[in-house]
Amino acid sequence: MDEDVKRMFLEFDHVNPPIGSDGTPYDYYERFVDRTLKAGQHVGWSSKHGGFWLVSGYAECVDVLRNADVFSNEEPTLPRYATNEAIMIAGQDDPDHRFARALVNRPFNPVGVKLYSEVIRESVNLLIDGVIASGRADLAQVIAKPVPAIVTALLMGVPAEEGPRFSHWISCVSEGQDVTDVNASADIAEMYAYFRETIERHRDAPGQDVLSRAVHASADGRSFSVDELLGLCVTLMIGGIDNTYRLISALLWRLSWDVELRQRLIANLALIPATVEEALRYYSPAYTGRIVTKDQHFHGVEMRTGDLVLIGNPLANRDPRAFEHPNQFMVERSPNNHIALGLGIHRCLGAHLIAIEAKIVIEEFLTRLPEFWLDETLSTKWIGGQVAGLEHVPVCFPPAAPSSFDRASQHSGIEAWLAHVDHR
Repeated sequence: MDEDVKRMFLEFDHVNPPIGSDGTPYDYYERFVDRTLKAGQHVGWSSKHGGFWLVSGYAECVDVLRNADVFSNEEPTLPRYATNEAIMIAGQDDPDHRFARALVNRPFNPVGVKLYSEVIRESVNLLIDGVIASGRADLAQVIAKPVPAIVTALLMGVPAEEGPRFSHWISCVSEGQDVTDVNASADIAEMYAYFRETIERHRDAPGQDVLSRAVHASADGRSFSVDELLGLCVTLMIGGIDNTYRLISALLWRLSWDVELRQRLIANLALIPATVEEALRYYSPAYTGRIVTKDQHFHGVEMRTGDLVLIGNPLANRDPRAFEHPNQFMVERSPNNHIALGLGIHRCLGAHLIAIEAKIVIEEFLTRLPEFWLDETLSTKWIGGQVAGLEHVPVCFPPAAPSSFDRASQHSGIEAWLAHVDHR
């Protein structure tokens, strides 16, 4: 292997990537893909986080994703999340994966996710109402994070105002080393106690939410254990919030400075779904972990049983072998076979929900606030890791009056989020 490329792989760290002048690592990603492509090397060893194989090429990532027998899902996160049990669905192989997915899949299909359209649209507008008179807001904290948290609470059959607690617990589970204001272990214990109580409540008084269905689901005489249900709670919380939050933050950040794109979308809202798909490719938020189950020769390297593998989705989605002009944001890109949400049997359970949440957020935001720009007096902040993205997107806009939305219909999750953000 080219020594410079070998060193690039050896030093690759998705938790602490080099950050460019725009506050993101995307320039670094472009350089990494370009250099490894020229060397013809798309798999290499990183010394970070105990050591792992980084797969950076599109075709090579597809090979991993399609070969679950050799690349097990038992280690889906790297570094490993601070959980006590397997992360349900994402951390399972067949037949357990197939069993679990079959029992919870229906609410996440294209028909099922449309049921949440009204509450997403209402939530976006009420959140905008909370800041529109001020002429400035952190869109990552005021819009991008609350919306998926509110939807996730509904999926789990808990009050929408629990969203801020979910957000904090996600940080404890996935970014525990960065939590300095509280003891992360105590918070994780609190999270599990809350989920156990929620599971028992749903067992006694089931609703129509996903968690209630899972608590009472059975097939062929088998039902979910308590540990599996706890794993499902963690999956719904992290999977339901983190990916969507990072994607929407990236889109709003892009629209704050890409005036041409913003004007195109305002003139033709029908372009928004394709824009969301291109944002998933261009700003892929998540990496994916695997563990090797048997020794093998894989694209020029020797992998051993027990080796950890990181599927570099954000890098693979910029591979020019798979995408023409990969470093250009092209709304009209077709086909757009990105792997931001995985592929095949392990494609993200919430893929349709992520798309519809992002679509509605952008529609409503551009309708209410067609003019906004980055607040240059404040900085954005990149959070690295398994799911990475912008923590802050501070913008300014012309102050305006709140909407005429029926305040009586406002759910308590909105006030909880606005109070949480104001407190920050």
